[in-house]
Amino acid sequence: MIEKNRLVRINLLGFDPLSALELTKKAADNFGASAIAKTHIGGWSVLECEESGNAKAFAREVCETFSPKAFMGDPFAYAAARLKERRQKVTFAESCTGGLLAAYMTAVAGASQVFDGSLVAYSNRLKVSWLGVSEELLETYGAVSAECVEQMALGAIGRTDANYALSVSGVAGPAGGSEQKPVGTVFIGYASSDGATFAEKLFLTGARAQIQKQSVFQALRLLLNRL
Repeated sequence: MIEKNRLVRINLLGFDPLSALELTKKAADNFGASAIAKTHIGGWSVLECEESGNAKAFAREVCETFSPKAFMGDPFAYAAARLKERRQKVTFAESCTGGLLAAYMTAVAGASQVFDGSLVAYSNRLKVSWLGVSEELLETYGAVSAECVEQMALGAIGRTDANYALSVSGVAGPAGGSEQKPVGTVFIGYASSDGATFAEKLFLTGARAQIQKQSVFQALRLLLNRL
């Protein structure tokens, strides 16, 4: 059995694949590394090169140059390490992802230092009673909206001592979509303990599990861009 060459992978936030290659070309030439670039999710590219020669040195150079937007290894472990450095914590308020964000975070050894827990509020009733989303807001904008995920994130902050909260609400499919909000419509929310909020609208493709997984990493991207 022939063993495949191992790959060195570099995560780059805020770069499309072409820009990632252009910005790292000089370092690649200096270290004699040959890299290819792929899209992980929108706004997040991955550089790959075979683990040979000076590939690891090239990767370290890229990470140092573009830190904190460039890193190697598990993204959730990287987020946990960044939070630990800051002595900060994160929490989640999840609807369509059903706890997947929390599952990824708790897969990281030592996550308890930066994550106490989170809330899965799948129904509108629990969005109201657990997270403080107003019934009027839900009637006006719906659960799949920027307004809702912002209140979900603020509600999660209010029920924990976390510094940051991420929230997710969307239509993962295969049913449940509408003309205004088709399957794949997802809103990601962010809130911080200083009262700042932000929401982002996404149009994702794929089967239900794929949309849920993309939503998780899009939420993580939102956090990493603010650490």
